[in-house]
Amino acid sequence: MDIYIIRHGETAFNVGEERIRGRKDIPLSDFGIQHAEEVSKKLTKIPIEKIYHSKLSRTKVTAEKILQNQNNAKIVEEPLLLDISFGEWEGKKGKDVFTEELQKQWKTNPNDVLIPGGETFYQVLDRLHRLFLRLRKQTEKTIALVTHGAVINLIFVYLTETHPSHYWDFYVKPCSISHIKLYENGKISLVKFNDAQHLTE
Repeated sequence: MDIYIIRHGETAFNVGEERIRGRKDIPLSDFGIQHAEEVSKKLTKIPIEKIYHSKLSRTKVTAEKILQNQNNAKIVEEPLLLDISFGEWEGKKGKDVFTEELQKQWKTNPNDVLIPGGETFYQVLDRLHRLFLRLRKQTEKTIALVTHGAVINLIFVYLTETHPSHYWDFYVKPCSISHIKLYENGKISLVKFNDAQHLTE
């Protein structure tokens, strides 16, 4: 199975003094919509059969843009792709959340940070494990997962069996494309990671 992993487009919370998004339903910015259209054109020749997205509009609209340039794809809302819950931090600026000590911990050992009212990385990894167990049983040859930056970081932590402290090693840009091959024997190969060449700067 070929799996294309796409981060949603830019939102107002991604620019300027960035705010923590999590499960707040922030729509795509105009630039985010443009990038969603560009990633859609990039994927035109890929025969995607299913496009999965979370319930939040920023992934749904990105997925719908991709769908417009596909002939036989179906679009599916997937709860297991929902962004990590940042609990009480959601909607706040980083400077209003992070002390100097917490900021250091978030950059070096983010898996050990307890988000008040939110999820742990291990809870997200558990639902990603359940998702990939199900994907391995599906018959489609090519699918797309349109999801969130934090989730994509943890997808690659999960697939590479890396310690969650390496979370930041897998950062991807909005509307970038990563491509993996998932084999019947359970092995994976990484074809492409964080490809953003199709995007207007």
